[in-house]
Amino acid sequence: MSQIKYLKMFLSPRESLIMKICLGVIALNLAFLGVRFYQTHLKTVPITGGEYREGLVGAPKYINPLYASLNDVDMDISQLVFSSLFKRDREGKLIGDLAENYKASPDGKAYDLKIKENVKWQNGENFTVDDIIFTFSAIQDSEYKSPLRASFGGVQLEKIDDQNIRFTLAEPYAAFLDLLTFGIIPQGVWQQIPPNSARLAELNFKPIGSGPYKFKSLVKDKNGNIKAINLALNDDYFGAKPYIKDISFDFYPAYEEMIAALNDNQIDGINYLPKNLKSSLVAVDSYNFNKLNLPLLTAVFFNPTNNGILADKRIRQALDYALAKAQIVNETLGKDDYNLIDSPISPDSLFYFSGIKKYEYNLDQANKLLKDSEWQLAEITDEAIKKAEEDKNSKDAAIKAKADTILAMGKGKWLVNKGGKYLTLKLTTVDVDEDSKVAQAIKDNWEKIGVKVQVELLPVDEIQNTIRAKSYEALLYGITLGADPDPYAYWHSSQIEKGLNIASFSNKTVDALLEDARATTNAETRKSKYKQFQEIIADEVPAIFIYSPLYDYIQSKSIKNYGMVKIYSPADRLSDINEWYLKTKKKIVW
Repeated sequence: MSQIKYLKMFLSPRESLIMKICLGVIALNLAFLGVRFYQTHLKTVPITGGEYREGLVGAPKYINPLYASLNDVDMDISQLVFSSLFKRDREGKLIGDLAENYKASPDGKAYDLKIKENVKWQNGENFTVDDIIFTFSAIQDSEYKSPLRASFGGVQLEKIDDQNIRFTLAEPYAAFLDLLTFGIIPQGVWQQIPPNSARLAELNFKPIGSGPYKFKSLVKDKNGNIKAINLALNDDYFGAKPYIKDISFDFYPAYEEMIAALNDNQIDGINYLPKNLKSSLVAVDSYNFNKLNLPLLTAVFFNPTNNGILADKRIRQALDYALAKAQIVNETLGKDDYNLIDSPISPDSLFYFSGIKKYEYNLDQANKLLKDSEWQLAEITDEAIKKAEEDKNSKDAAIKAKADTILAMGKGKWLVNKGGKYLTLKLTTVDVDEDSKVAQAIKDNWEKIGVKVQVELLPVDEIQNTIRAKSYEALLYGITLGADPDPYAYWHSSQIEKGLNIASFSNKTVDALLEDARATTNAETRKSKYKQFQEIIADEVPAIFIYSPLYDYIQSKSIKNYGMVKIYSPADRLSDINEWYLKTKKKIVW
């Protein structure tokens, strides 16, 4: 190499130039190959480590699958500590968790499940099918008082062998597997606790499960209130292990305090951001706004029993045509936070039928239907109101009644029938910001066609009593569909008296369709049945479907690879936690 410096003495200027060019080309190629190697073989990959702290409004009461469904906070933590027979993937599909596979009988009344091997409890004991049988028996035991008990009436569970179990149903139910997403508790520790003392057990706050995370510690304030629960990675987890090592949940009494903690970087995410508090976030660019589809359908449900005018289908159809739903969603609510809907089945469901009759905003069509049903506009002028003021104290009952009616209606053009009866409607909803704004927008829309609307706002704790008593004419309300879109509970006539049939809708054809659809596991058959069901609902208009809100889940941008799109309950937002990561490293991949 020491002789290279003499090389130029033996090269002509042209040869020297050629050599320099060649060396330059070699250098460029080496640089290109290096960059190419970096791009194709040196990858950034996630590694285990880091801590994620999330804020929740509320506090844990029972971190126990037997009771967790009563409290969103309990559901969130249980989702991570306990494993279930089935769970949800990123697309919302049902997949096996503890269940390796399953087989349904031809008549849909029996389900055989094979359980995964080498599963361990977080206390080191082996998981067995006896734990599943114990959990299911506890759910069905009235002494435990589990809210899940009502879902499994007439269902029996038997052990076939050390890896196989069989559920037997009294009647076929297509959505049965969706019920098997409750967590399994360990027989070894819970059988020592009397059923009537289960709610008092310390295990409800220091749970032992078989999920991806295990209980580590809890933090209490001086009054004994739980302020935080810390979870650690379960090294013995049988499934795909998460990358994030520690998960902590901090509890707050209100959303305002939780958002303040997020702004102060005390936490890395919040379980839900209310629409009306978005402006409270400070460093908006620091967060990922995960907008998740949630099968919560908001509609106006009609109750003809309390307002006979609504018994006329043409009136209900006219009200639908007169409602500018897109405008309400885009302007009153915000188009980025809500999806328009037009059916009792969610648009992203396999069983949604897009070809149903649509009621696009059309005042001419609304007015035609009202005219066909013999309603005409009549104007109440200032002079008429002035005269009514004079007549309201009349001793003639008929004159006084007419005066009271005119004063109640007020100035304007209102619909009246041949009998002199005005078309009035009371719209009831919950006294919260979103619902009150939408109710006012609906009132404005309907009064354009001459329907006098009175908005009734009720406190949250009163609305359920109102629904049970059916003491409303029209109700603006949101209903939640399950993972399976079976709408039986909301539309079958058997659910009118003591069920969730808010519209008191009764139709024998619909009853038969809903009964047949939930009794078969054949997807195409169910699709056909629900298509016919949706067509009937669209024609009858027992309710006007308006929007479905998106669930806003906020996380720091330090959390990578969040991928949930659709959830069925708030706890489902954590379903892909094994894919999240905080830390990375460079790795050569051949």
